[in-house]
Amino acid sequence: MKKTKLMAAVGVLLVTGFLITSLAGYFVSRNSLRAEISLNELPLTSDNIYSEIQRDLLSPVFISSLMAADTFVRDWVMAGEVDESQMTRYLKEIKTRYNTFTSFFVSEKTRTYYHFDGILKKVSGDEERDAWYFRVKDMKENYEINVDPDLANKDAMTIFINYRVFDFDKNFIGVTGVGLTIHAVNERIEYYQKKYGRTIYFIDKNGDIRLTGSGFDKAVTNIAALGPDYLQGNETSERSFSYVRDGRVIHANIRYIKEFGWYLAVEQAEAKTLKPIHSTLLMNLAICLAVTLVVLALVNMAVTAYQNRIETLRGIVPICSFCKQIRDDKGYWNRVEAYVAQYTDAKFSHSVCPSCMEKHYPEEFKYAEEKRKIRELKPSEERSNTK
Repeated sequence: MKKTKLMAAVGVLLVTGFLITSLAGYFVSRNSLRAEISLNELPLTSDNIYSEIQRDLLSPVFISSLMAADTFVRDWVMAGEVDESQMTRYLKEIKTRYNTFTSFFVSEKTRTYYHFDGILKKVSGDEERDAWYFRVKDMKENYEINVDPDLANKDAMTIFINYRVFDFDKNFIGVTGVGLTIHAVNERIEYYQKKYGRTIYFIDKNGDIRLTGSGFDKAVTNIAALGPDYLQGNETSERSFSYVRDGRVIHANIRYIKEFGWYLAVEQAEAKTLKPIHSTLLMNLAICLAVTLVVLALVNMAVTAYQNRIETLRGIVPICSFCKQIRDDKGYWNRVEAYVAQYTDAKFSHSVCPSCMEKHYPEEFKYAEEKRKIRELKPSEERSNTK
């Protein structure tokens, strides 16, 4: 029973110590990794993606601005839009040179929608799908980025960069711009996701999901589904935070892209990043278990050996009636001190008892007795003198 209790106590102490050490190391590593993701990794990835967006996706904005400031466009409109083929050739050259999906110009004077393939239609305030033109006409910004079906391309979903055009006297004369297919932009997002190993998507000011890559839950159409404070902060701010989605911890970085008027969201699931730490924790626990088992085995062996030695001294021990030697379990006779020292941790020092001293050393015994009596008498005399 005592052996079992000892083994249990040693096991509990070892397991508790190993668990506290391993878990403390795990939580410290996890917190450090979380801080690294939020403060360094995601902001750095967001910066890199933003730089590539400026190079890859913001180039259509630059193209549209060049078209809006082109003297040919303004001169052609102010001259009365006489030869439509000139505008058609111009738009076709823009599309070919810059490899855009479409290019267009809508005149304010005639409300004609010029396309690189020719005149597409007349825009009208009564037609719902022409509402974009009148919205752009009345807005304060010079341009907008809008996602709409493209009438000239079988209503393929297209990202239009609609840029307002003014004459040399700052009078509004129309809207020009280019378009990119959603598929082409999604391919760029997919490229970013594979390159940086993050989930990337764009959100407008209303929280609507505008562009995503693969892996994003298509059922989520508005960011409010992920949390009410997701877009907290002003347009110029950048912030990193964490939230829980479907039982998973997600780290996110949000930054506003002024050129798009959208937010760029970069997310990273914690589970994949923490996998090496989990593996290390499991390995440490396995090592701790192995060490605990080895220690318990050694303790068991030591206790068993000690108990066996103690058991030898129990029960009937054969001892010689004359010389007092003891016979061990192998049949050999040993002096008492040798036998006891063999089976216990006791050590012996030799002396002579009073009986043996009187028998073998009478003179020394007599002298020792006289000294003892003197010592006993002295305290009695001192007490008498005190009275």
